[in-house]
This record gives sequence, structure tokens and C-alpha cells, in this order.
Amino acid sequence: MGQLLFAKPKTYLKTLSFALLTTTLFACGGNGGSSLPDSDNDVTDPPPASVDLSFVVQTHDGARLSGVSVTLDDSTIQSDETGWAHFNLPDQEFYVVRAEAEGFVSQAMKVNGENESVMPIRLTPVKQTLSLDDIESARTLSAADLGARITFPAGAFVTPDGEPATGSARVQITPWDITNGELNAMPGNGQAVDAAGAPTELISAGMLTLSVHNEAGDYLQLAPGTTAEIQMDLPQGSINNAALTVGSTVPMWHFDETQGIWVEDDSIIGTVVASATSPVGLAVHAEVSHFSTWNWDFKFENGGSINVECRLFDNSPVPCGISAEVTLDDGSVFTRNGQLPEGGSTIINMPTSATIDWHATSFGGFMGDLTSDMSADVVIALDAPTSENFVRCELPDGTGVNCSVTLTDGTHDLTQTVPAQGATIFTGWPALDEFTEFSWVAVTPNPVDFAGQQVLGEGSVNSGIAEDVLLTLTTTPVEAVDVQCLSSMGTTIPCVVELVASLPNGEQFTQPEVSITDSLSINVPSEATLIQWSATSNGAYSQNGQFVELSGTQETGLVSSVAIILDEESVQGPAAQSIQLYCSNSQDTAATTCDIEINREGNGAGYGPVDSFDDVPVGDAVTLEFPDGMAAQNDWVQVMATGDDGSVAYSFSAYGSLNDGESVELELQCSDANGGSACP
Repeated sequence: MGQLLFAKPKTYLKTLSFALLTTTLFACGGNGGSSLPDSDNDVTDPPPASVDLSFVVQTHDGARLSGVSVTLDDSTIQSDETGWAHFNLPDQEFYVVRAEAEGFVSQAMKVNGENESVMPIRLTPVKQTLSLDDIESARTLSAADLGARITFPAGAFVTPDGEPATGSARVQITPWDITNGELNAMPGNGQAVDAAGAPTELISAGMLTLSVHNEAGDYLQLAPGTTAEIQMDLPQGSINNAALTVGSTVPMWHFDETQGIWVEDDSIIGTVVASATSPVGLAVHAEVSHFSTWNWDFKFENGGSINVECRLFDNSPVPCGISAEVTLDDGSVFTRNGQLPEGGSTIINMPTSATIDWHATSFGGFMGDLTSDMSADVVIALDAPTSENFVRCELPDGTGVNCSVTLTDGTHDLTQTVPAQGATIFTGWPALDEFTEFSWVAVTPNPVDFAGQQVLGEGSVNSGIAEDVLLTLTTTPVEAVDVQCLSSMGTTIPCVVELVASLPNGEQFTQPEVSITDSLSINVPSEATLIQWSATSNGAYSQNGQFVELSGTQETGLVSSVAIILDEESVQGPAAQSIQLYCSNSQDTAATTCDIEINREGNGAGYGPVDSFDDVPVGDAVTLEFPDGMAAQNDWVQVMATGDDGSVAYSFSAYGSLNDGESVELELQCSDANGGSACP
């Protein structure tokens, strides 16, 4: 059994090599990575009977976390007030370290057993929790961000003893944003084993953590033979400088917490699909047979390398734990957390061109940040922090709440995630003293429950550089949702929406048949905890030679906006290939011929001409053949006729409302569109 070291003197840690799994991220190099060849004269010290291992626990963006359960083998301790957890354990080559805290996605990774090493552990908060009354029902759940969706059939879940799961359940959904610092907390530090058993490293195209628990707290899994669909938006169109398009395939990996590594599942193929909500119109999709953290990932195999070391303010080399956030030329990102020995090491499997944000910490509290490229060796200068504030956000009743906090001294700024229990935020900004005033602003990223309502919170306060900071948030109830309907390709669809909102008292609020042309704000009780959305297209749409009605259903929490994806089709009949058009006189016109102009208007082609007919005798019909494009878009057909006596007629119809071969009469009138007389 290991033991917590409550106090440890400042020490310059011994040289160590950095290896994860059976491959080496930090190859031998520098002053601390080389060794002499074997010889008969070599004197090798026996390995120590025990090793000291230190971990600093942080949010994905760097706030220090106390009270996190950190486990190595059978030894579990809590991180201290500045995020440190120290172990003394029997010596072995590798350990799997696990970190767990309420409200965070669990972390596990494989670390080496070198004595006196320092390693960062990063955690990211659970993004959203949805409460369901009937886990046995089929449904599509939508997360608040990144277009994350989960679809599962009826009777999908079983309890740990294999019995069908019924009744209430809690679903936690965390889509990971691959474009920002959330990947600093990537489970397992991106280390993986492919389907052939070979160790590798990963670069993510999308990552989604899912967990389902029943009312008793049991972890529910998909029943044998049952699958669920998962999907999330791609925020960019390429990964590792390789473009992605609809139909591209992506290997799938799930995280094995026991081993602390990712495992490839070659029985599942991830695909790139069109997305209505993605900024690049793309999402990653897969059908999975169990829930965990799933990753759409490519192997990261590159030939670049870079020498990195940490030095203290007096220029002395020191071992350190580092986080490296690597941004490639196409904007895709991967991160690595690891240990550097005194004198540094060469980091291999790096790109030849990239921007890297380095964050380093050594025992004793020294820290340093640096941004570099791949053109030269990197030396990260560490110094004592210049500010230290314990920060907590609370609602007006004193309840702690997760928040995003932005700090500024007027010159620098920093944004970090703070959990409900609070966190310690350090900076190394220069020129801070007892007269420096910090300004703090906090917001809740998503609605939270307060006094039975779903609210958004915000607050601000000023402090010195070493004070506890309490941000009491002012709350604003969420009482309306901006709603729009989208096709699977992202086209705005006029629709009719119905919603059913579940309230804490067991009652339901319903809003039937709300017509939406583009988008509309719909009032919803701020007490709502889960909203079921159902929508149908307002009219038929033409697809593949058929008129279809589009529909979609999904469930969300009470969020500020929602896009209902109409991805179900119901065939209504054959699409119109042509229609007949003819002019007729009203009682106040006397035209003998008319000119007919036809235009299309809609999301597919904007506004533009389709066809025209000149000098058509009144009463005679002409045939309008619809172009192929009309069968691919839900456009409107605008027809205008002008008689030779100055009279006019108009027709404006949704293409989906026209029947093949239908005859459309254009009755000429002497009144123009503005109510004036059009005839001489």
C-alpha cells in the first residue's frame, strides 16, 4: 500500500526517461536521456524498493483541483488544496493512475515507475445531464453543443445483472471540443493499441463520453445485440492536414479505463456524414454496441521531433510535468501530457510544422508557459507563481455551481473552468504586487437548476492577487427557446412544431402546432427539465422523383436554442415533372395573348428564371417542364402573366404542392400588385 506524503522538501528530481505504453513519446536525448553501453566495469545501483510519484490535478484548462480521488494500484488519496497528490509505492515498471471527481469525466492513464517523477492529470467537466422517466423507450437525445446526438431503440439497456432496465435514469453526455484545450484532458493521454495489438498514438476527429445510470446508481449498458447511433459535429474540415468529406471513414476507438489506454474496435466503422449544425457541414457518426468514451481517431505517425527541457529561474535544469497543445497548419489539434527528466528529452512523433503551447509544472510549485514552433529546441523557464486565488462560484442561495471564469489584470487575461467545489487559479504574470487589482467575470456555460427553475448565471468581483474569490451569480430564468427546423443538409425548412416539456412536479407543458418559417422564439416554462420536440415539414419536398414529407424528433434539456433535424421521410407521391399553364380573361379584361414568365425561389437556388413563353393565345395551354434541379430542392414556383391589354396575373406555389400534369389557370386582372389599374 502506498502512502500520502503530506510534506516533501523541495528537491531537484532525478533524471528519468519518459515512456508511455511500450513506445516512447520522449525518446532518449538531451542530458537526461542517454545511457552508457554495458561493460564489465559498469556499476549499476540496485533499484529502490519504493518510488515517489507526484501528480498535479487540474481542469483541462489549468485550474488546480482539490479533493480529487487519485488511485494507483490499491492506494487512493485526495489531491490537496493546490492540486498535488504524492505517492510512495513499491517499485514497478508501470502504473495505471486513475482520477475521479463528481461532475468530471474520469481520467486514467499509464505512467512509468521512475522515482520522483512529476505528471499532470487533467480533467474535463461533464457537459450535460438529462433525466429520463422511462429509459426503456426509444429516443434521440441531443446535447447542448457540438451537435451531439444519441439514438437508441426501445428496451436498449440492461442493469449490471443483465435484467432489462426500466424507469428513471440519468444520462450524462460530454462531447469533447477537439479545437480547444478540452483535449488536454484526453483520457489515456492519447495512447492506444490498434486492432493488431500494436501501440500507437492518436489524433482525434471527435470524442464523445456517454454514461447512463438508473435511480439506484447502477451503470447501465446496451443489451447484447443492441446498438445505438452516436454523432457529433466536426468543427473543421480536415484532421492532420487531410481533408474529410461525406463518406470518409474514421477508425473507432473506445477507452479502456482498466488499462488506461484506447483500444481500436475494427468491427465498428466511423463515417463522415452531412450535418445541419456543423460550421463545415460535416459530422462524424458511428453505430456502437456499448457506451463509454468513444473516439473517431486517426493514428498519428509523423517524423518530426523536438528537444524540450525545463529550467528554473536560476537556469538550473529541473524535472517537470508538461502539457503540450499542438496546433497543426490546418487548425487540427492534439495534446500530450507527460514527464520530462532533468536536462530534458527529445519528443518524437511530432509534426514538422506546428504551433505548440507548452505548460509546465515542477515540484515546489514552479510553473511556466511558452509558445513555440518546430524550428528550434525549447526551454521552458519555470518560476514561482505571482498570484494564487481560490475561486468559487455560487448561486444566490449559496449552492456551488460550475462556471467559466475570466480573470484580467488589465494587461493579461485568462479563462479557466471552475467546478462547483471551487478551484485554485495560479498566474505567472509579471509586475504583480500587493496593489494589483484583479477583475473576475463568471458565467454558467449551460442552464443550471435554481429554485426549481433552469437559469443562466453571471457575476463579477474584484480581488487582490492572493485572496479567496467568491463570485455570487445573478440568475436569469431561461423562459424561451429559439427554434428552427433544418434538413439533414442544413437547409432551413418551414415546419410545424409540437413540444412536450416535463416539469419537476410530474406535470407536462405542451405547445401544439407552432408554425415556423425560418426561426421562432417559443415560450417554455423555466421549470422544464426535458423537452420532447416533434416537427414536420410545412408541405411536401421533392427528393429522387418523389414528393416526401420530412419529419424529426429529438429530446433536449432546456437550452437557449435548438435545431430540430428533419431526417425522416414519408413518401407522398410522384414529383411533378411538368404542368400546364394558360391565361384567361376576367370580366374587366380583353386580352388576346399573354406573355408568361416562370421563376423559382427557395433555399436551393435562390431566385432565378425557369422558363418563359411569349404571345400565348388566351385559352391555349403551354407545357412547363421542370428542370432536374427542382427535384432536388424544395423551391417555390412563381408565375407571372402579362396580357397584351396590360392586364396581369400571378401564381405562387410550393413545388411540392403541384401535381404532375396539373393545369394552372392564370386569370388576368386589370389591378396591378399595388392596387392600381394595369390596363390602359
